Amino acid sequence: MRFLSSVLSLFVLIGTLLCASIVIAPAEESLGANLQQDALREWHFLANGRAEFEISDPALVPRLLVIAAEQSGCDYKVDMKVSSVRFIRFEYRRFAIVPCWGFSGSHELFELTNLKKPKLIVFPVFAAEGGFSTSSRPGVLTWKKETGILEAESSSDVGCTGRGRHTYRLSRTQLGLVLTRVEINKDDCGKNEWNTIWEAPPWRELTR
Repeated sequence: MRFLSSVLSLFVLIGTLLCASIVIAPAEESLGANLQQDALREWHFLANGRAEFEISDPALVPRLLVIAAEQSGCDYKVDMKVSSVRFIRFEYRRFAIVPCWGFSGSHELFELTNLKKPKLIVFPVFAAEGGFSTSSRPGVLTWKKETGILEAESSSDVGCTGRGRHTYRLSRTQLGLVLTRVEINKDDCGKNEWNTIWEAPPWRELTR
């Protein structure tokens, strides 16, 4: 009799767990759908039909972008007093250029194609000790809409010690960024001349 009671109790427990999992799954799906709807509603209100625009009020920064920026250590609220957050579009992809000055004086770039998951972009950069490295803060970003080009300019805190500039192309066929040129300005207080120290070779020509 005790054995039968134990078996029945086991079946009741299994049934309860199965019912709970059936209830939880739709709840998670509903939560994800609501998050997407909220993000879309927030974006449409902010963009107001514009493909590219800027905002200078920290209170208007989309909620999920705020979370992503804070997770990256970006003190955007303070930095927006000096520079706005700029939203740009290239083909079907949306981006946010967020000021994150800190010690490096840079922007961060977030891809917003999936509004639920703002993605922090990591840039290929020249390493000081030689070769290439990566950084999420490559410098002050300038967007050139006509050519789909992003320029990142970096400098040190010491005046007249030169600047560096990386040029990136947003690819129409691939995600991410393509580093195409690296330039230096050895004396930005003097001649103010940019010199190319590396440029991407034409791979198609080299591999023919």
